[in-house]
Amino acid sequence: MAILSRIKFVEDLFIRMAWVIENVVNAETEFPRASYAKTIIWVVVEGKRTIEVNGFLHEVQAGDIVVIPPQTPRTVLSSDPNSVPFHFYTIGCDIKIGSLNFAELYKLPLLTRVADTSAFKELSSLTAKLLVQSLQVIKELNALNQPQLVIARVNTDETAALLAVNASFHVWFARFLDMMRCYLPDEPQEIDPRIRRLCTYMQMNLDRKLTLPDLAQYSYISESHLRLLFRKTLGVSPSEYLRQLRLQRAKDLLVNTSYSLKEIAELSGFETLNHFSRVFSAYESLPANQYRKRYYGSVQG
Repeated sequence: MAILSRIKFVEDLFIRMAWVIENVVNAETEFPRASYAKTIIWVVVEGKRTIEVNGFLHEVQAGDIVVIPPQTPRTVLSSDPNSVPFHFYTIGCDIKIGSLNFAELYKLPLLTRVADTSAFKELSSLTAKLLVQSLQVIKELNALNQPQLVIARVNTDETAALLAVNASFHVWFARFLDMMRCYLPDEPQEIDPRIRRLCTYMQMNLDRKLTLPDLAQYSYISESHLRLLFRKTLGVSPSEYLRQLRLQRAKDLLVNTSYSLKEIAELSGFETLNHFSRVFSAYESLPANQYRKRYYGSVQG
C-alpha cells in the first residue's frame, strides 16, 4: 500500500509550465532589463553571453543551466559580432511548495556549469521534445503564430493533450532536478510554519486590503515579532513580500489577459490605478502599459 496523500509535500507541490521557447539570437542582440512572474530556466546549447542579474555579471556558455527566480531582473548584454549565435531553450514555469518558490527554497544556483555532458545532452533532448509536443498542441488549438490569442475553452481531446504536455514537463523537471542534485543542499530552507501559512494566506487574498495588524492577528503573533520573524525567514518585511506578490500577479495578468490596467490594479490588490502605476514603474523601470506592449505574447525569458 502506498498512501502518498499522507505526505504533505505531495499536496503542497505545484508544477506547471507556462512556455517553452527555442532561441537562436545573433551575438550583438541585447535583451533589455526584464523580470518575469515565472521561474525562468535556460538550457544553453551553443554560444556564450554575459548576463546581468541583480547587478552582478555572469558569463553563460554552452552546457550551462541558468535558473532565474520570479521577480528577478536580468539583462542579456551584447557580445562580439563575430561570435557564434547564442542558442538556448527557455522554460517559464510555476514551481511552488504551497505559495513559496521552489527555486529559492531549494537554493537552485543561478548558474550551473554541468559537469556531466551526457546528462546535459539528455536534458537538451528532452527540452527539444517538450517544445515539439507543445507546438503540436498549440497547432491543434489553431493558435500557432498567434501569441496574443487567449484561449478560454478547450474540448476534451485538447484537455487530454494539454495534460500530456504537463505530464511531460513533470518528467522533464524530475530529470532536471536529478541532474542538479549534486549542486543542491540536502534539505530545503526551513520555513517557520506560521510564516508558511501566512504566505499562503497573502497569496490567496491579494485582492483584499491586507494591513500589518491584519496579518499579525491572522498569525496570532505581535506586529513587531511578525516583522522580525518574517525578515529572519525570508529576508524581507511582510509589506515588501506582499508588494512582490502583487507585482507578480500584475505581471501575469498584463501578459496573459486583456484586462484593463484598472482591473489589473484591483485584482492585484493595489489601492488605486495611480498607486499601481507608481509602484510598477518604480520596480520595473517602465510603465505597466509599456511592459504589456513589450512582453504580451513575445516572451524571451
